[in-house]
This record gives sequence, C-alpha cells and structure tokens, in this order.
Amino acid sequence: MDRVVKKRIVKRYQVTWLGFVLAFCLSLGFAQDLTLAAHYTAEQAAALEPCIAAYAQETGVNVAYQQISYGDYLQTILTARIGGQAPDIYHIYSIWAPQLVDNGVLDAPPDNTLSWIKDSYISNTVDAVTINGQVWGIPTEVSNYMLVYNKQLLAEAGFDAPPSTWTELLDMAAAITKRNDQGNITTAGYAYGSSTATVVHPFFTMLYSAGINPFKDDFSGTNLTSPEAIAVLEQQIELFKQGITDRSIEVWDFPSGSIAMMFMASWFEADLRAAFVDNFDDVVGVAPIPMGDDWRSLQYAFFYGVDANSPNKEAAWDFLEWLNTAQSEGQTSCMGTMLMDLGALTANKADIAAAQDNLGDSFTAPYVAALERSITEPNVIQASEIEGILKTYIERAWAGELTAEEALTQADKEITTILKEFY
Repeated sequence: MDRVVKKRIVKRYQVTWLGFVLAFCLSLGFAQDLTLAAHYTAEQAAALEPCIAAYAQETGVNVAYQQISYGDYLQTILTARIGGQAPDIYHIYSIWAPQLVDNGVLDAPPDNTLSWIKDSYISNTVDAVTINGQVWGIPTEVSNYMLVYNKQLLAEAGFDAPPSTWTELLDMAAAITKRNDQGNITTAGYAYGSSTATVVHPFFTMLYSAGINPFKDDFSGTNLTSPEAIAVLEQQIELFKQGITDRSIEVWDFPSGSIAMMFMASWFEADLRAAFVDNFDDVVGVAPIPMGDDWRSLQYAFFYGVDANSPNKEAAWDFLEWLNTAQSEGQTSCMGTMLMDLGALTANKADIAAAQDNLGDSFTAPYVAALERSITEPNVIQASEIEGILKTYIERAWAGELTAEEALTQADKEITTILKEFY
C-alpha cells in the first residue's frame, strides 16, 4: 500500500508553527453555508472535493474547507471562537477534546447521530471521542501500535518467529545487536525515538498490556507509581543496560535495515516500502505487542465535531454523517476514501469491510485486527503538557540518571499537580 503519507502523526509533533491560517474553498464557487476546519493540506483533502460538490448539488448545502496548520490548530480555533469567527465543523485530535469540552466549544451529537456512531464504529475507537460518558463526535483517522520487525535480521540470528514476551524480545535483541571497533551500535536489536509519541506511546502500550491505565479513573492522579508501571519502565531500561539500544538509535532508521524491532504505527509503511521496494514482504514483519497473551495496544484518533455556537448545527451533523456513510453499496464513504488514499486506518466498520484491497495486506491487516484490543490514549486535560513531562522522566531513566521508581515518582508528583487544577 504505497499511498501511505510519510511520518504522519509523530512527525506532526515537529511541525513549525506558521502563525497563519490558509483557507480554500472546495465548493466549486457555490455560496458558503458551512465551514469545515482541519489540519489536512489541500492535497491530502483532495478526495473530499468531489464529495462536497456532490453534496451541494444534492442538498443545496455548500461547504468551505479551511486548513489550519497542525501545530497551531488548537490555539487558532480557540482564538477564532473568541473573535466570533469559529468554523461550524472541527477535525480534532482526541486529546484536545477535554480542553474544548471544558471550554464549552463542542456540541453533543443529536440522538440519531449518536446512535449511528455507536453502530458504525469499533467501540474501542468510540471511546477515543468520549469524555465523561458523552460521545462528542465522529471518529475518522485512527492509529495504533504493533511490533514491527526485520525478518532478515531475526533469521540471521537464528530466529524464525518474532518474540511473544518481553523476555524473548530482550534475548533476541541482544543476539542481534552488533557494534563496531569503536563500540558504536551498527545493528540495533531495538529502537525508540526522540519525539513524545515515540517515547510515551510505547510506554502506554506496555502499561495497557500489563493491565494498568496511566491515570486513575477520575483523573485525580496517576498510576505511575504502581508496581506494574515501575516494572514496565524497568523492562525498557534493560534494553539500555544491556547495550541493545541507545539514544542515538532512532525508529526512523529502521528503513536502513540496521534495526531489528520497534513499536510503530501503520502510517510508517510508506517509508518502509520505499526503502525495501520489492523485498518489502521478505524484510518487514508485523506482530502483536510482545507482552504475553493479554497484550494490548495504544490507539489515538481524530474526529469530527461541531461548534456549540454554530447556527448550522443540524446541517453540520447531517453533512458529517453523509460524509462518513458510503453512498453506493460495497464502496467506502467519502472520508473512508480519503483515509485510504492517505494510507491511514479507519474504525468505520463498513469502510473496513469495503476496503479490504487496501487494508487486507500482510502489513496493514494486523493493525486493523488489533483495533479491537487497542485502548484509547487518555483524554485528559493538558494531555500534551503531561505527556511532555512523562517523556522527560522516562528518558532520564533510560539514561541511568534515575531509577524507574525515582523517575515515575517525580513524574507522578508533577503530573498530579496539573491534574488537581482540573479534576
């Protein structure tokens, strides 16, 4: 599936703050009735253009598309709302939703749309758009994590299957790791990254697999000082203690063929296919998270929501339901088509069934199957700040500056201080 857009979400954390909004209209000259704001570029959103035009012809409702850069998105829409220029429809990263809900920005879906969402989407992903028991929108792009491994490196070390437990992963990774005469790693048994997502998301994935949520149910504090959480970080630290990886090794180097294993989301497929070309299926494997039979994955999602002050709320919800419903039997919805073009995953059950040519290959199918056992990234106010704090302490533990218990105790203290401001 060579349509995948490179480094889709993790790289978005690195987007430069442009400080402006680029607006363009996909309604082919019709008068504007609804405005839809999203972070996708015109090229990425191209599949929506004929759909919006068709909807205008069918209903007389016209939609203008407004692109807002990812790095500026949350602040831009909050500022626009203060100025009375908010769009009718938002496309939102799920961890932004608590702040928007807390500020009264989002409209709750009407009952008929709410029933349609619950019937049409994988329930675990509906959790990603749920806050305090209320569903706030229609899920769109979703990502989860799996173990991605280099089949050839494993085979060369005498392994004919990926690990199924963390102990197996450590043993296999140690056998694969190689160093040059200067002591530098030339082939790494495992890799992390330097972004928040490539540090915190694997940690959350292992926490969920260990049966632990990062936060207490009421978000009044964390579970980071639990024995299970400390054990998870100790498992990660062991990779560094044994010299299997170090901070110079990045998941982005996997296409070079010098990394054996990593936790990664499906959107990285484009880089892998570009690197390995015809050898892709012989080199790249996808397997469950190696944490035993009860393994879980982390998922994060985007969703469409409607502004609570929009004068066009009913029309906005009608349009969004239409946009995410197939208009012909056996076809994907308009949004599903766009996501397939991007190489992204969807939790829309009808779109999954209709898109098996896109989603059924050996790389993508395991990710889709794992959606049923993927737990949503916590929807907590100030999630980005909180994850940044946790990243800092995880990295200090990896570097040997703090023990796992010391790192997580300090992280818990700082994060709990933030949580107590809101919960």
